[in-house]
Amino acid sequence: MIGRKRRTGALATSLIVLAMVALTGCGSDGRPLTTLDPRGQASTDIHKLVVPVFIVAGIVFVFVNLGVLFVAIKFRRKDEDEFPEQVHGNTKLELGWTILPAVIMAGIAVGTIATLFNIANEPDDIAQDFEVTVVGQQWWWSFEYDLGRDGTIDFVTASEMVIPTGTPVKITTTSRDVIHSFWIPALNGKKDAAPGRNHPFWLNADAPGRYLGQCTEFCGLSHGYMRMLVEARDQGDFEAWVANQMKPAAIPAASDEAARRGLEVFTGACTSCHQVQGVNSNDCTPITSASQYDVAKNTCWVGAQPYAGAAQVSGYAPDLTHLMSRYLFVGALYDLRGPTTGELNRAELEGWIRNPDDYKPMLPEATGDNKYGRGMPKVPLTEDQIDDLVAYLSTLK
Repeated sequence: MIGRKRRTGALATSLIVLAMVALTGCGSDGRPLTTLDPRGQASTDIHKLVVPVFIVAGIVFVFVNLGVLFVAIKFRRKDEDEFPEQVHGNTKLELGWTILPAVIMAGIAVGTIATLFNIANEPDDIAQDFEVTVVGQQWWWSFEYDLGRDGTIDFVTASEMVIPTGTPVKITTTSRDVIHSFWIPALNGKKDAAPGRNHPFWLNADAPGRYLGQCTEFCGLSHGYMRMLVEARDQGDFEAWVANQMKPAAIPAASDEAARRGLEVFTGACTSCHQVQGVNSNDCTPITSASQYDVAKNTCWVGAQPYAGAAQVSGYAPDLTHLMSRYLFVGALYDLRGPTTGELNRAELEGWIRNPDDYKPMLPEATGDNKYGRGMPKVPLTEDQIDDLVAYLSTLK
């Protein structure tokens, strides 16, 4: 009776563990994060290291478990058996199962160190005409482009970074609040983004495509929702994209009354956090010329703040200058446009503005030690104002 209960308990435990393992492979969408499909030089080097390790680990796993099963079945005790003679120690076996794993681990260590040094060194053909600073903040990423690599920020994007295909790009990771970790598994390994520190890194993509990433350092409520996207484009498309990003946002035509009203809503309710080049000045007031806007010195978030905690703990919010040139929003969680139709995902965008907490766990209100709040606050806008605001945002191409 006791033996049956034990077997039932062991079976139940095994099924629970198996179910948990199976659940770890269930993603929330059709864009899995995997290192087993490398699309860049560094990720290929990592893949060449990982695959042999998996093969060796698999062989060891099979032999060990077959050995355990063989011994358990062949030498299992029967009721009529006498208690067997106990044997303690076997020098040859003990030396063997000590030396062999040590040799295997030494081989893995040599390969790992060689790969680490290889991917740490900048390639000789790294892009010389620009570099990107990757900045983490709760709970999204910004990408600051320095054209000419002269230390000047020329434009900023949010959640999505665009690079040319076939060219390694120098990036530097840092953070505005807590420690984050930048990871695009198809292109390279992980690199921490720590406040007050600049960590050099590089990426390249062998083919055009969109490569999803994820913050891999626990950073608070929405750590699991802090994603990013790297898009690789052909050189000509990349240069056209850069030229468009350098332009200030177009002011809506006088005939587009809804977008005009939306611009007024934006300047009155959103510019205490967000920037739109050609609309915000450094002191959060509307501007009349693009020369009044300097993204490297923009301190708009410390201006007049109509909402408690609107500054956010990082002191920064996504630059929306060319919002409609992106594919994703809300920290790369939601499609900005339909993947097949290309039409604006108006319902999700309006829902995000209406009640951000429904889309992403945040703590935007200032409470206790949370002096500035974390995440996007709920802005008290009417439905008509939200409609007009989305009409304006849809012009930011």
